[in-house]
Amino acid sequence: MTHIDTRPGRRETTTSSHARAATVTPPLSSRDRLLGSLFGLWMVVGLFLDGWAHDNQKPESFFTPWHGVLYSGFTAAAAFALHRAVRGREPGRSWRETMPRGHGLSLAALAVFAVGAAGDLVWHEVLGIEVGIEALLSPTHLLLMASGIVALSAPVRAAWLEPDFAPTLRKFLPVALSTALLTALVAFFLSFFSPFSNNAGGTAFDRFVGQQHTHPSGDVAELQQLLGVGSILLMSVVLSGAAALLLRRWRPPLGTFTILFGLVVLLFEGTDEFAQPLVLVAGLAAGVTADLMASRAVPAAAVCAAAVAVLWLGYFAFYALDEGSVAWSAEVWAGSVFLGALLAAAVGLLVTPLPAPVGHDERRAPLPA
Repeated sequence: MTHIDTRPGRRETTTSSHARAATVTPPLSSRDRLLGSLFGLWMVVGLFLDGWAHDNQKPESFFTPWHGVLYSGFTAAAAFALHRAVRGREPGRSWRETMPRGHGLSLAALAVFAVGAAGDLVWHEVLGIEVGIEALLSPTHLLLMASGIVALSAPVRAAWLEPDFAPTLRKFLPVALSTALLTALVAFFLSFFSPFSNNAGGTAFDRFVGQQHTHPSGDVAELQQLLGVGSILLMSVVLSGAAALLLRRWRPPLGTFTILFGLVVLLFEGTDEFAQPLVLVAGLAAGVTADLMASRAVPAAAVCAAAVAVLWLGYFAFYALDEGSVAWSAEVWAGSVFLGALLAAAVGLLVTPLPAPVGHDERRAPLPA
């Protein structure tokens, strides 16, 4: 039933709660979110396989087994998304009304991904196969990355709109897995600045006693060490940003951050053919640390800083076990760990609500939740 407001100057209509409920779009179900995140895992594994192939100069054409994994995952994800849109269709209601909230954005992202895949085929046929950093900066690959980020975020976007603040791990698993995959995707396209793939930690600048130090640009070894330091700092921001996003919205259940840190490190180690398998332990230790602290409602800044510090301390420790020693001097590796933790804490502070100033009227200018 619809009521007309007949007061002077008023032309709005108010609709009964029953009529309004008919126009509310349904949420993406827990089953649909889990399936979406699993299809995302399929695609991301294919992406890292393709990265391994490019690093080892394996591909000779567009039609390779690793491209097959990536694009078969995309095909399955697109088919599922289209099926979900058709499944909810109801006579007399538009597609927009019956599709889950945000599902239209996911469909659009998958369509753009298809355009990027076609462009990637043309690019490879015309300009050849990229090697090394070329593969990460190829415009068609970047288009695939951008559209993939939007599509992979569907479980996170769906759960964000729900009122649940402290879900169980079973219910939160699609969000945890999707966030880990999104983080891995971003880190993959920044892998030239990743200590898990550039092996910058294996080279140190030699200090010449009694000699004047030249400018860093004149020493390749020091440039590589600077690359390693920069890689640790950048990955600290990427990983803590993902953790802070989860802490901004939820009290994540135990296991969430173990999935996040563990999966990202696992994918990178797999790309490197598990040359340093003990580094995976560092990733798992960082995730467990974050899980235990978050379960006790520790501030996000402290959670992010502690997880990043454990990750890089473990990274250097297991690197030393594999190689026999840490190539970097104590000042450089310890300072990199400390600075990475500071950056992670700063990212955590960005999502921490600040106390209201004295005399602040929250009704007029509420602070972000």
